[in-house]
Amino acid sequence: MVKNPLLKYSIERLLHEANPEGGTFFGATAFNKTIFLLHKQLMADAIDLKLPYFWYLQGSLIEEHQFEEDVGHPREYYITSDRSSRRMMTVPKSSIPGDLKETVEENIISLVQYYRQPNGYFKKGYVDLLLDDVYAKAPYEFQRVFNRKFIPYLETLKNSERMQDPASFSFENDEQEKIESFLDASLRVFPQDDMEQIYNTYLEWDDTIRITLDYEEKKIFQMSDNFWNFFCHDLRILQNENLSPKLIQHWNSRFIENILPKYESGLEKLRKSLLKKWKAGQDEDREIDGLVAKLNHLSRDHFERSGNEA
Repeated sequence: MVKNPLLKYSIERLLHEANPEGGTFFGATAFNKTIFLLHKQLMADAIDLKLPYFWYLQGSLIEEHQFEEDVGHPREYYITSDRSSRRMMTVPKSSIPGDLKETVEENIISLVQYYRQPNGYFKKGYVDLLLDDVYAKAPYEFQRVFNRKFIPYLETLKNSERMQDPASFSFENDEQEKIESFLDASLRVFPQDDMEQIYNTYLEWDDTIRITLDYEEKKIFQMSDNFWNFFCHDLRILQNENLSPKLIQHWNSRFIENILPKYESGLEKLRKSLLKKWKAGQDEDREIDGLVAKLNHLSRDHFERSGNEA
């Protein structure tokens, strides 16, 4: 049974326009992002596809169970085993009114053409363009700063030739400054009011990762990925559309009872480990300062004795 024939028609018309032969160039990511952008574009024409989605790791993501209930097919019906989209040489019949079909079709054609070259092929790197356009509609600036700027910058460092010898890897001064500027920018735009229950955890993460820069540089990569994953578990609870309250409650309970305490425990363990290294460094600095003072004193005594003997 199809509960949402408008959504079903829109999906199938989109696939017919974008990838009728089911090529691998239009896969799961392109499908998820394009149908989301179509949903938002149609909203401007007061047409609501009632797309069941939530914000997650890489932007908008279709919620599978509600999707299947709405269109009568699982998401995997449209995304095949090789992650390409389903072959859609013709558009199945639909009961939705003709004028509505026409408006949906016009929006689909304009949307797909935007990512195509004049020769009909999709632009090089068009999936990144899709992601940029999806993130332009993200509810929080923090998502754009952290996941579309900070994380990609870390990826360039992680994939650099220097990382072929991880044991000797360290950040250059300008790289460390860049990382700190991203951390500062993220801190300024964190959605504190909406995400009050994780704000203190975020502040502890921010403080800990700055210590990491001095004592365990390479941990910053995993720390950043782990935090983004943690953040997105809360994000999907707060930012979604057309999902059942029961599912959101399930996510919220799981977050509070499991994900949040587990993450905080791991962060605290790492923080204590780093603070031990920081304390050892402080103690070492005090020992060095004491040794330098003693050497200066001995040198001064030697200088004074030499002067008296002269």
